[in-house]
Amino acid sequence: MFSRYNFKFVVFFLLLTFSQVWPQFYFGRNKIQYNHFDWHILNTDHFVIYYYPEMRELAEIGAAHAEKVYKELETRFNHNLTNRVPLIFYATHAHFQETNTIPYVIPEGVGGFFEFLKGRVVVPANGSVSYFKRVLQHELVHVFTHSYANRVLKDHKQNNHPGLPLWFIEGLAEYWSEGWSSETEMFMRDAVLNTYLVPVQQMHLIFGSFLMYKEGQSVIKYIAENYGDDKIRQICENLWMSRTFSDVLDFTIDSDYKKLDKEWSYALQKDFYPILKEYDSVTMTTDEITRKGVNIKPTFYEYDGQQNVIYISNRTGYSNIYIQPLVTVEEKPKAKVLVAGERSSDFESFHMLSSDLDINDSGELVFSSRSGENDILYIYSLDEERITGKLQFAELVSLYSPCWSPDGDKIVFSGLAFSGQSDLYVYHRSSSQLTRLTNDYYDDVHPSWAPNGEYIAFGSDRGSFGKEGYYDLFLYHYSTGLMTYVTNFPSNDNMPAWSDDGNYLAFCSDRSGTFNIWMLETGSLSSELFLVSTEKGLFPESRTPAPNFIDLNGNQQVLKQVTFFTTGAFDPEWTSSGDLLFTAFENLSFQVNRIRDIGKKYTDAVPAAKHDAVPLDSSWTFSRLAAPSDSGTIKYNPKFSLDIAQSQMALDPIFGTSGGMQLAISDMLGNYQYYFLLYNTARTRDEFLESFNFAVSRVDLSRRTNYAVGLYHLAGRFYNRYDMWFWERRYGGFGALSYPLTRFQRLEASLNIRSSDKEWYIKDYRRRAALVSNFASYIKDNSLWGPTGPIDGERINVTLGNTIDVMQANVNFITAIVDYRRYFRLSTRMTHAVRFWTQINHGKEATPFFMGGSWDLRGYGFWRVWGTKLALVSNELRFPFIDSFSLRFPFGAMGVNAIRGALFVDLGNAWHDKLTYLRGSSGFGIRFRFGGYLVMRFDVGRKFWFDDPEHFYYFRNFEVDDDWFTQFFFGWDF
Repeated sequence: MFSRYNFKFVVFFLLLTFSQVWPQFYFGRNKIQYNHFDWHILNTDHFVIYYYPEMRELAEIGAAHAEKVYKELETRFNHNLTNRVPLIFYATHAHFQETNTIPYVIPEGVGGFFEFLKGRVVVPANGSVSYFKRVLQHELVHVFTHSYANRVLKDHKQNNHPGLPLWFIEGLAEYWSEGWSSETEMFMRDAVLNTYLVPVQQMHLIFGSFLMYKEGQSVIKYIAENYGDDKIRQICENLWMSRTFSDVLDFTIDSDYKKLDKEWSYALQKDFYPILKEYDSVTMTTDEITRKGVNIKPTFYEYDGQQNVIYISNRTGYSNIYIQPLVTVEEKPKAKVLVAGERSSDFESFHMLSSDLDINDSGELVFSSRSGENDILYIYSLDEERITGKLQFAELVSLYSPCWSPDGDKIVFSGLAFSGQSDLYVYHRSSSQLTRLTNDYYDDVHPSWAPNGEYIAFGSDRGSFGKEGYYDLFLYHYSTGLMTYVTNFPSNDNMPAWSDDGNYLAFCSDRSGTFNIWMLETGSLSSELFLVSTEKGLFPESRTPAPNFIDLNGNQQVLKQVTFFTTGAFDPEWTSSGDLLFTAFENLSFQVNRIRDIGKKYTDAVPAAKHDAVPLDSSWTFSRLAAPSDSGTIKYNPKFSLDIAQSQMALDPIFGTSGGMQLAISDMLGNYQYYFLLYNTARTRDEFLESFNFAVSRVDLSRRTNYAVGLYHLAGRFYNRYDMWFWERRYGGFGALSYPLTRFQRLEASLNIRSSDKEWYIKDYRRRAALVSNFASYIKDNSLWGPTGPIDGERINVTLGNTIDVMQANVNFITAIVDYRRYFRLSTRMTHAVRFWTQINHGKEATPFFMGGSWDLRGYGFWRVWGTKLALVSNELRFPFIDSFSLRFPFGAMGVNAIRGALFVDLGNAWHDKLTYLRGSSGFGIRFRFGGYLVMRFDVGRKFWFDDPEHFYYFRNFEVDDDWFTQFFFGWDF
């Protein structure tokens, strides 16, 4: 055992070393390196761009846009960067999730990030070049904001300043990358009209949330429009004047938090309240089909006269596919899980926000899910209630929005290739062939097959306004491979859906400010309408595309807006009775709703105003690298730079003086990492050399099998309750492997070879040994976490090992560890957590285990229970206690959210030879998360014990402590 000061150094070193090899150390999900990318470097004037050859074209597009944005931000901030910015590009989001530039598992919703340690910007493309460029611009705003604010604080010698608040940083990045969007409009309308707008002075309550991004963007827009765009830079320039950002605002725009809140919220109310005169609330004008959680992507299915709706929902925390009768929530429909997601490697992610579902007349549901390296198209039979087909294509990384052909033989979908190119594909079931329909860098999404089987409607940015990031609707003629415009307008028209008779085409458009449902009559269709083969991906200049749909006679069909919701409507889906299902956004939630008799609404609606046809730029492409390259493209070779450096000096009256340093270095991609530790525990000059401690390790994360190797020398005086006072010197080397089987399961192995010289002072005994320890583990973790710990799923750790003295056989013991934790969901907010834990060290000089404290056997002192064998059973009922409360003082207020309660019973003990009695405790506890990361735990209870473990059920063997215990600790629930 290490002394308490030396222990800090060694633990820090081991955590750094093994945090990559063992995600979250004991449990945790896995980041898997499916691909070994052939990285190259492209140098520009201000950037060093890292990419792989398959995405060279995307890298050049990103390089050109980055240089353009640099010039804009250089002017806006009146500031330039002293070093080139490293940009790391990935072609797909799946590739992006493999990045080692940060150690964490990246969720699907993260679109990119700016990493402060090395100043790296990491961005995936994922099919849409316009979105890729916008995210890149967002992150470059972060780079300039960070650099400029640091320079201001450094110039004014403000070393410990808290800096800019996150809402300002993210709001500025959003505003200077996209200005204003229909998405932001939707969120802000909803927040104002449903009265959950969070004031600026309370923005910490939604720290890091998407709403914080959008509200921050709105505040920045208000400041720019009412005080001048130059005030944004001046706010950053005046940051040094106060540690309180409210005062900085007051110095710069004469408006502190309180005044800004009043002005900003009033301006939003003036903008949005008049909307209620012409626009409607979704819940007031349509049927609510779902209400719990987030429910999206409805698809309709009728069987034996029973109308049903199938959709994706995260109502339990996990994302599942559900089916329920098509009735309103007032009729209390019972939803049934068809496919359970996010628990196994088969269904890692349903791409909840970006991929549709579809079902054919035979009751076969087709959907896509992430499964390992690539997506899979699954076919689920409702009759057989099982998966009956799995389709995976080696050349396609991600698959989105599959749609059946009317004959049930073909599936059209949007596929994302390894290069980052998004195109339409058709799979033929009868011939098992895959056909590519489009082939270019335009983003083709949400295909929908017409009932006659001849046409496929889809959304794409290949239109006149695609260069600005807008999407139009197109028709693809399946027989000829030709296509034409359906819409042509500077808006986002997407998610087309055909009526059963093929006479209407419904779609979503943000033409009126936020997304609503629009419709048009398709009329008579013919291949004569189609303009050019999709192999070229361009349209001839000789013919101007129509502003709306054109029928055979050249007449513009009537386009009408059929919903007028204040917020948003998405994913239209027709029913057999002529109603329309859709996903509605309202009150910060997505739900499935129904519009009855949509045909009559179309008839009664006012036709949209006709607009002039816009000439098509038939040859537009994305700008590529425009800045001169000083060294062209070179192959990536790892170069290492410092990540962390830390030193410490400690003086203890018993252990004496100790001090040292630790540092970590890694390459730019984070694939190769080195950790160094150096410290000394000498108490006298004579001990200086033998008390020199060092350790060095190398971690390789470049491939699926992660490994670490290292050397160390550790010596000093130590104490623990088992060995008491002792001196020990250890030197040797270790190796460790981690192989992820799936995202949720992995195998681990380690080997540690060392020379040990140990002297027990009290026993007056000294032994020397050449120790070899080897361990193998199986780990599984598919748990779902709540505010203070896991609430669903399971976690397993099974470890076997052996430690032996190969020189003199002084040490020889085996190790077995089984830790099983299961979380039974009793309701949405209540969980029964169970833990079975046993650890055994058996043999010569077996090391004892320790137990006691808030994380295992509660009520007993920290590490007060120890032995070479250990067993524990814990039961805990977790439930909501207080959702939120606030304390107000004359000088301010403090609020606490998500306080959770727990009823617990623990039973176990540690022993050496024979278990003589069982210890236990039971009681009540509360937990709450403080500052977003730190969980505080407070337990109150009574201890009890059984004198005879073999007959513990006899009441006479049961005793209860007279006193109540209390324990306060930090950490997540088990």
